[in-house]
This record gives sequence, C-alpha cells and structure tokens, in this order.
Amino acid sequence: MLSDPRVSACIVLYHATGEVLRTVRCLQNATTPVTLFVVDNSPQEPMARQIQAQCRQARIIPMKRNVGFAAANNEALKQLSSTYHLILNPDVTFEPDVIQRMVDFMDAHPDVAILTPRVFNIDGTEQFLPKRRPTIRYMASGSLAKWGEKKAAKARALDAPLRLAEETAAAARQRLEAEKRKNPRALARCLRLERQARRLGRKKQRLEERAAALTRLRAEYTLADDPPTEPMEVQFATGCFLLIRSHLFFRIGGFDPRYFLYQEDSDLSMKVMRYGKIVYHPDMHITHAWHRDSSHSFRHRMLHLVSTIRFFNKWGWKW
Repeated sequence: MLSDPRVSACIVLYHATGEVLRTVRCLQNATTPVTLFVVDNSPQEPMARQIQAQCRQARIIPMKRNVGFAAANNEALKQLSSTYHLILNPDVTFEPDVIQRMVDFMDAHPDVAILTPRVFNIDGTEQFLPKRRPTIRYMASGSLAKWGEKKAAKARALDAPLRLAEETAAAARQRLEAEKRKNPRALARCLRLERQARRLGRKKQRLEERAAALTRLRAEYTLADDPPTEPMEVQFATGCFLLIRSHLFFRIGGFDPRYFLYQEDSDLSMKVMRYGKIVYHPDMHITHAWHRDSSHSFRHRMLHLVSTIRFFNKWGWKW
C-alpha cells in the first residue's frame, strides 16, 4: 500500500529498464505504507506510464530534460510531508519488512540522521561500499582495486599450471631417487623441472602480493577485511538506498544540484554529519543490480571525475 505520509520514497528514472518495476513492487509489498515519488528524467520514454499502471498511487514528476540525479531528487523534496524519506535506485530489491525495521530503528535512535543497509549483488556476494569519509587515496582505491583484481585473476590462472609443474617435478625427482645409478640426463631434466616449478611459484606469489597491496586500501575504505556485525556509525551513506529524516533533508536543502551524477551521496553524507549520525546496519539487507556505468563509458568516467573534483574543492583535498 502506498499512502501513509510517515514514509516517502523517491526513484529517479533515466533510460530505466524493467528492473524498476521490481523495485516498485518491493515498495508496494512493504509492510509499512510508503508514498512513492517517481521523477522522470526521460519523459519521452514509457517507463513512468508503466509504473503508474502498476502503482496508481505513485506520484509521477516529469522533467523537461535530464537534470541529473541530485536535482531530480530535490523535485520530490518540494512535496514531502513524511517523517522519513527513502532514497533508492531503480535497480534495488528488498524484503517486505526492511523499511519498517529501518523506521523502527530510527524511532528508537533519535540521534541517527541516516540509516543505510548492507548491500548484496544479485549473485549473493556482498557489495562492499565505502564507509569512511572519502579522501583522495580512498577515491583512487577503486581503480587500484580493479587492477588488483586483474592481478589476482592472473595468479589464480596459474594454479593449474603450477600444480602440474610441481607434480611433474616431484615425479621426476622420485624416479631419479629410485635409480641406483644416476643418469646425468635424468638429473638435468629433474633440476630443470624443479626450477620451472619454483619460477612459476614465485610468479604466482608476486602476483598475489601485488594484488593484496592494490586491494588493501579499498578494503580499508569499505571495511571489507573486518565487516561490521553490529550497527555502527559510518561517514558515508550510499545513494542506492538510504533512509533520512525528512525534516533534516529539508534543512540541508536536499542534494547539492551541482552534482549531476556521482558523489552527490558523498556530499550529502558530509552535510548530514553536522546534524546527526550516519549508521550502517548489517542486519538490514537489500540487493542492488549494480551496473558500474562509470567503468564502461567515457562520458560517465568524465562525469565521475568532474563530481570528484567538485567534492574535494568543496570539502577540502584530504589525502
């Protein structure tokens, strides 16, 4: 049911796929009523009409052009009368009781300004998202981690060849030891096989060490090596799914519309921490079909870069 003003939610559409209908269905199935706003940055497309057909109570706000994620969310802000406001991406799914559990937690902890959940990929693996304040080195850690993942993949690809080389060398050594009279050619072959196995082993070790070094900073940023098991205060709330107190969202003026795409959630987090806590709750789960547009498109990479520079110009170039 989508009617109670106590909780509102906003989804921004831009070239949205059918995934958003699943997101809307999750809101419809939620155990707490939600007022849904849909801001349509591509009104020439039919998705908003499909959402309206599925959910008649949804309030569609058509934009004349794509104004970006931040400015679009602020359009819904003008109409809010709720206690809590949910900002979510059009590609998330969640269990019916998640929103009510988040509301209950916020009710019980008036010092909490934003509550953010644990996020999973559609294959069930965890999306380790930032939890510390963004800094230059942490921002760079994403690219370094991708490089590290490639190194780790190369190391894993050596598992079978290394095992074969070690087994072949061990068999050659065993045959050599079994001979009463050592054959110089057999000895040379055995030594060559052992050298090859050691060389392959050292190569795999180097790749693993480099992979670990490249991914260490990202793990520190996301707490991936020591994931929280209890609710904890963090310095970043992901824009893919966060519950904020509506009066505070009004007070800070919503998102900074100068962020067309990317870093608007980093900026929002910095503003919110002046007034209350951001809490990450690992027992509240959602699934996010993350498409990583910024890693696939030159335009999105440039937007990401521009937003990152804007963030540091505003909040300081902290290493």
